[in-house]
Amino acid sequence: MAEYGAHITITARDRPSVFDVVAQDSLMATLQPAVKHVMKVLAESNPEKYGWCLRFNNEIFVVFNLVIQHHYLSNYGASFAENFYDLKRVQLKLPKKVEALSLSRKVYLKSLSALVAFPYIRERIDNIFQDLREKDADGVLNEKNWSNRMKKIFLTLWPFLHFSWEFVTLIYYVRYVIGRSRFHTPLLLMCGVRLANLEEEDYDVIEERADKLLAFRNIRSLSQLGQWMIERVGSSLMNSLEVGAFFLQFLDWFYSSGNTPRSLTSQPIPPAPQISVAKKASSTNASECPVCFQTRKQDTALSVSGYVFCYGCILPFVRREGKCPVTGYPASTAQLIRIYQEL
Repeated sequence: MAEYGAHITITARDRPSVFDVVAQDSLMATLQPAVKHVMKVLAESNPEKYGWCLRFNNEIFVVFNLVIQHHYLSNYGASFAENFYDLKRVQLKLPKKVEALSLSRKVYLKSLSALVAFPYIRERIDNIFQDLREKDADGVLNEKNWSNRMKKIFLTLWPFLHFSWEFVTLIYYVRYVIGRSRFHTPLLLMCGVRLANLEEEDYDVIEERADKLLAFRNIRSLSQLGQWMIERVGSSLMNSLEVGAFFLQFLDWFYSSGNTPRSLTSQPIPPAPQISVAKKASSTNASECPVCFQTRKQDTALSVSGYVFCYGCILPFVRREGKCPVTGYPASTAQLIRIYQEL
């Protein structure tokens, strides 16, 4: 029996375990909400000054993701999450001259696009789909014209395309688990790489590159001082990111579980509006909408400020401006709450 166990152990070394690939995928899925939560806390601490952070949190994360993925692909031949779990990318078609833990220019660009551009574009399309679905439910797309027809076609096709991609990814995972495929996701095949465990030679290369960093005692000019500061600051940031990654998944479980009174995604209690804004809003009748100044129809509250509006007034305003019309606090359509009262 021991010889069969040894055979399984040797085979498992040829590729990462399914637990490793799932863990590195979940790490990036945890990192994005964490960065967005930081932007949300910053924006809600001072909406007038940092409200744009919440409005452009997707773009901010793209820039953040681009920087760290470029660093790890260039220096370790792997994404941030893959390197965190001691994995590397191995090209399917190796060029004649390639350094250890390095990728060719073509494979690097494909990998960077798959890690940064693909998730961003997919999320943007999902947001557009959700927005159009709300408009369609409100009857905004009932008018017969070319634009609305295309939007209706998109509303029909996107769920099918989304399901197809998820189904294909599931097939890749199953084939990877049973040992019938070297790729756990079609994105790796498109990039022309497969994942592998770091070997002893790879760790030697990493240590050798670390030794080549400019030492403080060897600084002889201002340019070398600037180079040393950039290297040290960059190294410190990356090390901090790696250390913080240890706690991300635990914090995600801790704050999203029912064991705590507030979750990571719960809405904080909004601060009271400024006195001038409160006086301006209170000057209208309590039953009037602060947007149209008419008696409210289909009462809808905005959770970031607590004010109540007409549903037909506040929905297009938030879609267009991305903020509360009374307080100016950043807002989204997901924060609209319909109020139903018995007459």
